[in-house]
Parts: sequence; structure tokens; C-alpha cells
Amino acid sequence: MNCAKYLGIVIDSDLSWKSHIDYLFKKLLRFTGIFYKLRSEAQPTVLRMLYFTFVYHQLLCGIEVDANTCKSQLEKLVVLNNKLLRIAQNCQVRTCTADLYKRYSTLPLPLLHEYNVLCFVHKCFYHSLAMLNALMTTFN
Repeated sequence: MNCAKYLGIVIDSDLSWKSHIDYLFKKLLRFTGIFYKLRSEAQPTVLRMLYFTFVYHQLLCGIEVDANTCKSQLEKLVVLNNKLLRIAQNCQVRTCTADLYKRYSTLPLPLLHEYNVLCFVHKCFYHSLAMLNALMTTFN
């Protein structure tokens, strides 16, 4: 399978996003060990900041397109994200994932995808409509 990396997103020849998800999974997997070591040493606010700086940012990059893949491919990122949230919040394995997301005021990956797509559509519709109206008044 031919792949190309562009602006941090790995694009494969059949646009399945499997290569990008594998790349992202390997990149985020490194943070499990880091978070395990830091959870007993660092303040909870520091761990929260590290999560949003390194993990959340990576998950958001290109989520509008790469999360359109099949659920089975995306599931490993969801599980890893849940694990990272548990470690960062120093919670047990049986902790409800809804509580993890609520404490960090964020959404699970599938809902985060839907939210970002809806925001993108809203921006395209309303901002392009405003720009079109501004252009029309300029030429009239």
C-alpha cells in the first residue's frame, strides 16, 4: 500500500485511513509509560495539561476525515484514549468512561468526530454565505 505523509496525516492510496490510525496509535502508545511514571509524581492539573497538549491535540488533527473509517479500525484509538485518561486521572480499570470524559470536559472520539464535522459544516455554510453576500454588495 502506498502512503504519503502530509501535514502530519498519513494518506494511503485507497483512503482507508488505516495507515494514519496505526501511525497515530504508535505515537500515542508512548504516552502510556510516560503517564504511568508521572501520575504519582505530578499534580493532577499537570497531567491534565499534558493530556490536552500531547494526546488530545494528536487525536484532533485531521479527525474530520480520518475518523470516517470503519469502527473496528477506530476502536483501538478509542480504547487507547480511554486508557490514557484512566492513567492521567489515576483511576481504576473499571471506572466508567463517561466519568473520565466528564472530568476533563471532553468527548469520546466518535462524538468528538461528529462535533468537529458539524462545526466544519456550520463554518462553511455561514461564513461562506457571509462572504458571498459581502462580495455581492461589493459588485452591486
